[in-house]
Amino acid sequence: MNSPQPRRRSWPYAVTAIVVLAVQQGWHAQQVTTLAVSLLVLIALIASAGHGGE
Repeated sequence: MNSPQPRRRSWPYAVTAIVVLAVQQGWHAQQVTTLAVSLLVLIALIASAGHGGE
């Protein structure tokens, strides 16, 4: 019998990979910080919308 698998949250890995890539590409610290904050805000908005805004 197949039991439902819990949904895996892969967004922390995606954000980490994007930020590491930006650092490797020579982005300045302020640009990397802005990128990371923007990604986290976007994820928060998506998660909030996914929960019906609760």
